[in-house]
Amino acid sequence: MAEREMLRYWVWLLQVFGAGSTKALRHLHEYESPREIYEAYCAGRLEGLTPHMLAEAEKFTLERADSLVHVCDSEGIRFVTIQDDDYPEILRGIHAPPYLLTAKGNTALLKEPLTLAIVGTRHPTLYSQKVVSEVVRGLGSNRFVIVSGFANGIDTAAHTAALDFGYATIAVLGCGINVDYPRENIRLRERMITSGRGLLLSEYLPGTRPSPANFPKRNRILSGLAYATAVIEAAYGSGSLLTAECAEDQGRYLLCVPPPDIFDARYRGVFPLLRNGAAPLLSANDVLAVFFDGYAERLRLPQTPVRPAERLVYASEQPEKKQHPGKQGSRAEAEPAAEQLTLPAKETHPKTPQKAASLPPADPAPETPPRTDLPEDEEGAAIVRYLRTNGGTDVDKIAEDLDLDLSSVLSTLMLLELKGFVTSLFGKQYYPAE
Repeated sequence: MAEREMLRYWVWLLQVFGAGSTKALRHLHEYESPREIYEAYCAGRLEGLTPHMLAEAEKFTLERADSLVHVCDSEGIRFVTIQDDDYPEILRGIHAPPYLLTAKGNTALLKEPLTLAIVGTRHPTLYSQKVVSEVVRGLGSNRFVIVSGFANGIDTAAHTAALDFGYATIAVLGCGINVDYPRENIRLRERMITSGRGLLLSEYLPGTRPSPANFPKRNRILSGLAYATAVIEAAYGSGSLLTAECAEDQGRYLLCVPPPDIFDARYRGVFPLLRNGAAPLLSANDVLAVFFDGYAERLRLPQTPVRPAERLVYASEQPEKKQHPGKQGSRAEAEPAAEQLTLPAKETHPKTPQKAASLPPADPAPETPPRTDLPEDEEGAAIVRYLRTNGGTDVDKIAEDLDLDLSSVLSTLMLLELKGFVTSLFGKQYYPAE
């Protein structure tokens, strides 16, 4: 954990720069410690501060930071900084990793490797709730940690199933760690802490109220803590798709539950994920197959073990995984590869040329006037105006030209895309919606 005398500077840094700030990370790389950043600010040498940051730095004194640290001590809240040994390595490598986390509960869970994120809708069907329960139950005697977002619905089902079946669980919050949100999960919160198998985690300072802008930023931590992410149920536009996008950007495994009814709009959000190579999640064995690829030496397989050949169902373009020592001389080497099947060539017959039918010209499609309304928030409106003026632009250039924080721009763009203001293509190119 962070040294006691340094905590006041870490708290000051988070208050001034905000959650997910890449500027704060750049300053940490330049000055090495938040104390030196504070001293540079006091000496007038700290560059790149926005008017909002300057206002926060002016009013948030070190004495206020000390008071907040004292409150955290009294409530059993601990601080984990990006420079601490307790900071999870899997999270350190993501884009814009959180530089300060608040934690309550079993912080040893941050170092556990078998981490599975489970996300989905706030209003799940009974089918989806049963899937969560059966998948978690089927993980056997392995030391899995279930990561989720503590929201109503699938998140709650995931945390509850983990505790019911003897696993540990981490809840990544989109508010201050001492804020009871959602109110329906107060008993779950208490159970996680008192059981010793739960951890509440937040990048926001205690007392921070939940805000719609907080959750897209939270999602990168949720997927970043997990070796694999499972999407259970998601309609088109669901916030859990943002977590799936984060997982894909971070190079993590992604699994999706096939819908029981392809015409059910409540599952429509998983269709593009499955088409783009997400692994179908049909049972706990599909989870074990994913983790077998990186942690074979840590897994205790069931009586019907996962054959290494079963991993062929997963996308072949996954990022190359580092060879683990335990995989040498394992079953994967001793077992023959799956037999290749060759299908007979399809018989073809020459077709008689047919004269194309003469069709009347189609009526021209009515022109749709371009969208002119703007988002209500200031940053979203600035980004939409910029794209309407400049056309398709890379996210890095948007952040640079508007002098905005990159992680904040990414979060705002995700929300704008869900609301229909912008569209995106591969390579993080964003365009104004027509």
